[in-house]
Amino acid sequence: MIHIACCSNEKLAPMFGVVVTSVGINVTSDDVMMYLLHNGLKDSTVKRLQKIADRYNVRLKFLEIDLEILKDCPVDDKIHYGNVMTYARFLLPSMLPNLDKVIYLDCDLVVCKDLKSLWETDVNDMAVAMAPDLLYQDKGTLGRLGIKNGTYLNAGVIVMNLDYWRKHDVQNRLLAYIIDKGNELIYNDQDALNVILDDERRQLPVKYNVTPYHFHRNLEYNPAELRDEIQESRLDPIIFHYLGSTKPWSLGCYLPGKQLFKKYQKTSGWWHFTIQKYVFKRIIYTL
Repeated sequence: MIHIACCSNEKLAPMFGVVVTSVGINVTSDDVMMYLLHNGLKDSTVKRLQKIADRYNVRLKFLEIDLEILKDCPVDDKIHYGNVMTYARFLLPSMLPNLDKVIYLDCDLVVCKDLKSLWETDVNDMAVAMAPDLLYQDKGTLGRLGIKNGTYLNAGVIVMNLDYWRKHDVQNRLLAYIIDKGNELIYNDQDALNVILDDERRQLPVKYNVTPYHFHRNLEYNPAELRDEIQESRLDPIIFHYLGSTKPWSLGCYLPGKQLFKKYQKTSGWWHFTIQKYVFKRIIYTL
């Protein structure tokens, strides 16, 4: 069985519904168990998400978390990655005590192909496996964080060795770093993962976390050793991740991969109104 975890609040629930739909349609090599960490969902939302999971024979478990443990972590609700739930992924080892391994997925992505190969990624001697974040391979980012590994990785798709996290107290190490650095960090949880796990991480192929930036930048602006991978991933992504403040459900969005998202959004049955209502709130925040 393939185990997949996501984190969401009520506002992001429609996007999680799209993730479940894309998983259910494309992950066919094995049974799937999904876990949703949340900080309180409406009963109607839970029923709607469960209905989507049942439609595709995906097992789904809802796990409500106590945000008290995250109360000292810096947040800024005016930015798309600033909600306290962004840190909830750090709680997976304690929330899933009977699992040794899980695939973590952000809610702003779609799964395009089977995840069997991702699930089989060897992380026996590592805390995580993550793919490169192509936007932040510059010397400024690496120098800002003092990353020795030479590559900044994206936290939207993570193969997590939960047993390793427990044995090496990774959760508390990450939270202590974030609380200590406070607003010095830019991408709080992602920065922490890159710094604290600099020598405890494995790099995934680019195809497992394809983003709009794979298309926006000419190949020559990317690290030479990744160019062939990037070119291949543009044509054949396994996971398409809509990172950044502009999302495929945003008004007037022209992101690469938008139609791919729309396909799964429509199939999920969670179409248009609920997601657009979320966008209007974002516009008000921005103004």
